[in-house]
Amino acid sequence: MKLILRVSTNLIVLLYPFLIYFGLRDFQPRVLSCLLVVIVTLRLMDWKVNKKEDYQKAVNLYWITAAFIAILLTSVTGSKIGLYLYPLLVNFAFFVFFLISILNPPTIIEQIARRFSKEFNEHAVMYTRNVTKAWCLFFILNGSVSFISIFISDEWWLLYNGFISYVLIACMFGAEYLFRIKVIEQRNG
Repeated sequence: MKLILRVSTNLIVLLYPFLIYFGLRDFQPRVLSCLLVVIVTLRLMDWKVNKKEDYQKAVNLYWITAAFIAILLTSVTGSKIGLYLYPLLVNFAFFVFFLISILNPPTIIEQIARRFSKEFNEHAVMYTRNVTKAWCLFFILNGSVSFISIFISDEWWLLYNGFISYVLIACMFGAEYLFRIKVIEQRNG
């Protein structure tokens, strides 16, 4: 049950831009906002069923807040803008979450890293702080392009938020991993 819940939730989140883009052909935005209600419900169920770290609970809280804002905007206006703003709101939620962790250490990246490493020196703390700052910048840029895509075309919104954004996230993870290996080699070599 836990695995099915997590996989279904993540699949719906991953496919969100496609579900919205193609759903708007046949359904009113208010009807499609129910998709976000389903996602929030699944996320809350996952939260309740699976034991989560404190930072994971906080991330879910920020994410759920972003979803509720999108639902509210769509419900009030009856337009697709709330649905299209959802990716921007998620980026903004992650930006705020990461920024708060910089202002009130330990940073989110440090908390995650400490789960995998018992030895954590001052250099590692500074490194994770800088990685957290890099992710903050990423969320600002990614959210900005997501916002701009709304005004270009529906197809561009789908392409960016349903594909390009995910590729950029993967590139960010990959670049940080390669950089981390290089930093570790330089410190050990």
